[in-house]
Amino acid sequence: MSENTTFDVVVIGGGAAGLSSAMALGRSKRSVLVIDAGEPRNAPADHAHNYLGREGVSPLELLEIGRGEVAQYGVEILADRVTGLSGEAGSFLVTTEGGRRVTARRILVAGGVVDELPAVPGLAERWGKDVLHCPYCHGWEVRDQRIVVLGTTPMAGHQGLLFSQLSDDVTLVVFDDVEVPDAELEKMSAIGVQIVLGTPQEVVTDGDALVGLRLADGTLLERDAIVVASQVHARADYLAPLGIEPVPFEMNGVTFGSVVEVQPHTGATSVPGIFAAGNITDVSMILIASAAHGVRVGAWINAELAGEEAAAAVAEKRAHFFEQPAWEERYSGDKVWSGKVNAQLAAEAADLTPGRALDVGCGEGGDVLWLAERGWEVTASDFAEAALARVSEHAEEAGVADRVETRRIDVRTFEPAGETWDLVTAHFVHLPDGGMVDVVRRLASAVAPGGTLLVVGHAPNDIHTGLRSGHHSFMHTADQLLPALDEDFVVEVCESRPRTQRHPETGEDIDIADATLRARRQG
Repeated sequence: MSENTTFDVVVIGGGAAGLSSAMALGRSKRSVLVIDAGEPRNAPADHAHNYLGREGVSPLELLEIGRGEVAQYGVEILADRVTGLSGEAGSFLVTTEGGRRVTARRILVAGGVVDELPAVPGLAERWGKDVLHCPYCHGWEVRDQRIVVLGTTPMAGHQGLLFSQLSDDVTLVVFDDVEVPDAELEKMSAIGVQIVLGTPQEVVTDGDALVGLRLADGTLLERDAIVVASQVHARADYLAPLGIEPVPFEMNGVTFGSVVEVQPHTGATSVPGIFAAGNITDVSMILIASAAHGVRVGAWINAELAGEEAAAAVAEKRAHFFEQPAWEERYSGDKVWSGKVNAQLAAEAADLTPGRALDVGCGEGGDVLWLAERGWEVTASDFAEAALARVSEHAEEAGVADRVETRRIDVRTFEPAGETWDLVTAHFVHLPDGGMVDVVRRLASAVAPGGTLLVVGHAPNDIHTGLRSGHHSFMHTADQLLPALDEDFVVEVCESRPRTQRHPETGEDIDIADATLRARRQG
């Protein structure tokens, strides 16, 4: 056991479901800790059946093999008991009886199931030997023997039906206060199952051998095997503080215990980040079904984590393009841009009468200087202070500092508050999720009557050049911005305008296009 304290997933319970989920997660290179109290539900049984490829294997041997297999994939196993669970998805804190404290992004509960047997003296001591519950797990081993089915629920006829396929000598003992439907009793009689009424007194043994069942009237019913439907209970007290309580497990209106309620396909509980698999979710699962459920839920957890990681990568990449800290860092290093005016500004503003201009996302100020040199009073805006510092420096060097004002603006929240400019221009400002429509609406509100709005972006068809890798979803055509303009504006240019640009890596001239929107405000 390593000293790791942080895991992608902590699996609580090292049975078939828990180890199978750990296998799926470990093989996906997840860091996994399995915490196992060493109390598998099937420990009393000598053999497990209907587990393809492992038919007849000892349950304890199967778990030992499984622990060795998952260890090959880096899964860690801790022999301990979970006593506390707190936190939330991404940062759960797990505390154990032995004093370990580990954190996990996800929790998978796959243990904590116990069988409660009827209070018949001697019954519990024979559990897993010749006191059985499942025809598929143990029926073949008692075929053609003398079998008694304990009728502890109205569905007792179901067990009588299935075990009568395996033996011609089956007796159903119906407990006091249990009403088996008349139709079921008629069915039992028709297939040769004998019916006895009354709660039995005790299980009779001779040394370590089963003799039979002492009936309510004191007579001895000699039997080789006893079949009983246990009450299977989910015990995971550590889940209660998070709001997860076991719920009754019912079939045909009969309660057979309690389970942790989960979504059918994912194993997700009502608490985000906590999952459950195996018998703790469905008491009817046989061993191979629990293992299969564990694999499926483990795979679902892995997919959820992968999706979370991808979302985090998107957020990180978006922060690199769209958040201030990344641009502060970028403008604090070497020169970023050429310092030349953008081609579409030169084309569209050359004939405009100089007045007040707002350049949004001005960067290092190439457009600002071009406008100021032509007589414009320019408000240079960016949300990076480092960019504005460069604009001021370059304006001083160009001798136009008296016509340049710098202002820190985040276009996503920009409100002109009644201030207007004769030219509002934004070149290559991009936002994800269609955010540029709202930006253009904000910029349009800052255009003075008779003034011009000029917005230029990278056209989506530039993706073929390799220059816009990862940007396609952030790019837009000019016409996609039109919903931002109201009836006060007359659209004068709305097109993808072609131009040639030198590729920064190959040095070759490549054809690109600028999404160009120019509109004039009437007034």
